[in-house]
Amino acid sequence: MLATVSAETRIKVKQGGIVRMTVKPEGAVSSVSGRFKNKTIPYFETEKGLYVALVGIDMDQKPGTIPFVTTWRRGGKTFTQKNIVTVEAAEFGLQKLTLPKKKVDLDPPTLKRVKQEKGLMKAAFAESVQERFWKGAFIAPVAGKPQGTFGRRRLINGQPRRSHTGEDISAPTGTPVLAPNAGRVVLVGDFFFNGRSVVIDHGLGLISMYFHLSAVDVEEGAQVQTGEQIGRVGKTGRVTGPHLHWGMRLNSARVDPYDFVDVQLD
Repeated sequence: MLATVSAETRIKVKQGGIVRMTVKPEGAVSSVSGRFKNKTIPYFETEKGLYVALVGIDMDQKPGTIPFVTTWRRGGKTFTQKNIVTVEAAEFGLQKLTLPKKKVDLDPPTLKRVKQEKGLMKAAFAESVQERFWKGAFIAPVAGKPQGTFGRRRLINGQPRRSHTGEDISAPTGTPVLAPNAGRVVLVGDFFFNGRSVVIDHGLGLISMYFHLSAVDVEEGAQVQTGEQIGRVGKTGRVTGPHLHWGMRLNSARVDPYDFVDVQLD
């Protein structure tokens, strides 16, 4: 869910949602920034004097109130605006999966591989540049049916596992996967759980990821534009059938990727 704040007020948003903060200070300012959960949230100027910040609410964020403080400087003076974000519980449901035993109960060599791959992913998520590559509304990366899996708690072979952090989109193997907006490819790899994968940095703390691909059509470091093909749907990694796993992280928060689709954010 996208919520927009444009004045000092209170705003409600569900777990896994995003908030669009705006501020329009009087006169020219030398800097504008936000603060949320002890993290700096960048603002960007969309038109003269209007500044926007996007805030991610993690899918596991505990319901309650969290302050968001905007600070700007003008003429040597500092000004602040405080907003209160109220996080409400979301109903994510439960997903039960049955997979081959070797894909669930991992042997020592596989555990070592998985640990190394987690490190690569963690590094990719931490690399967002302080430059905005994306512009305008995002598009869905593949023509297919969303399965409604974002945030679902999972039982795999009867064992509780981490909740699902992205949206699974059903589509036949070979279906083109497109960049939903402009960005830079920061990771390409073939992983035990995620299969063939692509991670894109859209800038200002916004990262997207695409898993289980049958083919990858971009290289690390490439700049991609909205609608550019980055790969094809597949069933690589730990899956039960062909689909695209599409995930988004905003300021490290795991958020519903479809909250970005067809919504004007800048």
